Amino acid sequence: MQTRYIPEDRFPMQVSHSVQVIGNYYFNLMLITGKEKTLLFEAGVSGMVDQVIRQLDMLEISPDIIVVSHPHADHVTGLPGLADRFKNARIIAGSGAKKFMAHPKAAVALIAEDRFISRRLGEEGLAPGRPSLDAAPDINRIEEISCPARLDLGGGIYFDLLPAKGHSPGALMGLAVPDQVLCCADALGFHYPGRGFWPLFFTGAAAYLETIKQIKAVTPDVICPAHQGPIMADNVSSALETAESRALEIIKIIKTTSLNDEELAKELFKMSYKDELCLYTKENITNCAGLLVQRAKEFH
Repeated sequence: MQTRYIPEDRFPMQVSHSVQVIGNYYFNLMLITGKEKTLLFEAGVSGMVDQVIRQLDMLEISPDIIVVSHPHADHVTGLPGLADRFKNARIIAGSGAKKFMAHPKAAVALIAEDRFISRRLGEEGLAPGRPSLDAAPDINRIEEISCPARLDLGGGIYFDLLPAKGHSPGALMGLAVPDQVLCCADALGFHYPGRGFWPLFFTGAAAYLETIKQIKAVTPDVICPAHQGPIMADNVSSALETAESRALEIIKIIKTTSLNDEELAKELFKMSYKDELCLYTKENITNCAGLLVQRAKEFH
């Protein structure tokens, strides 16, 4: 699992004038600093909250805004710890995120996944500084926002919130302007550095592919996924082509196979459950494989 691993002492990583990547190799949070406000994009998991707080304290920064990219466990279960530490921060999510998080089944899954990921982080040498969640994140402080929307951070620094359809309800991504750094969460898939992406079109394959086209149109100089480090300028174009072609390849496999849906989901699980993705429960990735089958068969 150590392929192209970025050591903890490399974080925070400065990727442009106003953008730094904080957190760790497995879970990346992006810090955008303007003259008047700072914004934290992503909330990660509970098992790395104390690491993030230490990094922010070292930078002497208390974020004014925290943006939740989407309501999956590895992007939102760090929110309770961050919200408690930064009590005055404005917390933003996309439309539909709160409804997803409030569902009883989602709450159970968030807690179980956070517990497993926190344990796995410890096994990878990133021991959590606090217990994993025993309750779903409180959605009362979350403000849902319709995209596109522009957040003014002062001094000519802006963060443009954009819809990121196809992966999750309430998903959004953000572009730091004028740096042209795109914080894309999982919109391109699960990032395996130097090895491409595993597609994650859980709510719609057509919308997912359209989001990749949207990212291409933005022409970012740097792309910051939520996992395994940033994609710098020289690699951006090839990364976008790889993410798109891999999604189309998996769709073709699903639509042309002779396997039934259950067999196909098992095969996709075997293809994907390796290396960094083993930080997640087998149950989660099994469900994800089933969603890929369903969404690919809906795709025309």
